[in-house]
Amino acid sequence: MESKANFAVIGAFVLVSLFGIVAFFSYISGRQFDNEYDHYIVEYTTPPRGIAVGSEVRFNGLKMGEVTKTILDKDDAGKVLVYIQVQADTPVHIDSYAQNEPLGLTGLSYIQLYAGKSGKRFDFEALGDEIPHIEGRGSTFDNLLGGSESVLNNINVALSRAVSILSPEATEDLHEILANINTITGKVADVDISSEQVEVFMKAIEQAALDVSIASLAVDASAKDVSKLLQSDGVNNILVQTEKSLSAVEAALNEYTLLAKNGQELSDEARRTIEQFGTTGLQDLSLAMADLKTLIETLNRVSEDLERSPVEFIVGEKKELTELPQ
Repeated sequence: MESKANFAVIGAFVLVSLFGIVAFFSYISGRQFDNEYDHYIVEYTTPPRGIAVGSEVRFNGLKMGEVTKTILDKDDAGKVLVYIQVQADTPVHIDSYAQNEPLGLTGLSYIQLYAGKSGKRFDFEALGDEIPHIEGRGSTFDNLLGGSESVLNNINVALSRAVSILSPEATEDLHEILANINTITGKVADVDISSEQVEVFMKAIEQAALDVSIASLAVDASAKDVSKLLQSDGVNNILVQTEKSLSAVEAALNEYTLLAKNGQELSDEARRTIEQFGTTGLQDLSLAMADLKTLIETLNRVSEDLERSPVEFIVGEKKELTELPQ
């Protein structure tokens, strides 16, 4: 009986120890078996340095999940897909994004989730088996490393310019400039300027500033008056009347344009009539003048015959009778 009792105690101790070990590892791993998780895919277009399976996923600094898988995108070799799982109550929205953050000096990183401003969560029922995607961004340190080449180039340019500034010719020029400044300051020190002159000069500057301030206030008041005038009904009425007058002037110009067009057509018709008269009318007039001249000559002869012998003109000339022999 005693040996059986020892085995039972040993077995109970082993079972308690195993349960304690499992509970300990569960505690230090931070996992809770009764939690539900949502799955997302973080898309990186820059290398996610320090991210591996098991890396932490945090939200507002609190661990809410971990990385479950990392693969390359089959359609785009420059894109990395990182599968993560986070607790279901984590407020991940449709415009949320993930950013890498360094985990101390170990070279490892964790993923920090940011909620976004939309406030709209993913509809997992509508997505079905499809896993929602989240934008992934590199850390500030990664961006610095990515731009290190341009930084080094700028440093090299700055050093070359510094070397050119410290050349013997530039040093000599700098010595001459300092000598000139020393000469100018010495001359200024030799000038006898009394405190009264300085005070008068400062008062003049103060008065000038005051005048500028008054002028600016006056300009501001004038601008307000002009604005009120432009917004008044009188100016609006003037603008309306001006618009009507411009419309009337435009109508009159259109009428004058039509009148000028009609006058142009009339002058063209008169020119064609004159040209026609010049070509055919003058010839007809010449023929008529010739016929009139002939008529006048005939009438003159008739008049002369009538004056010489009216009877002969009326009866005709006396015919000579010829007697025939019997």
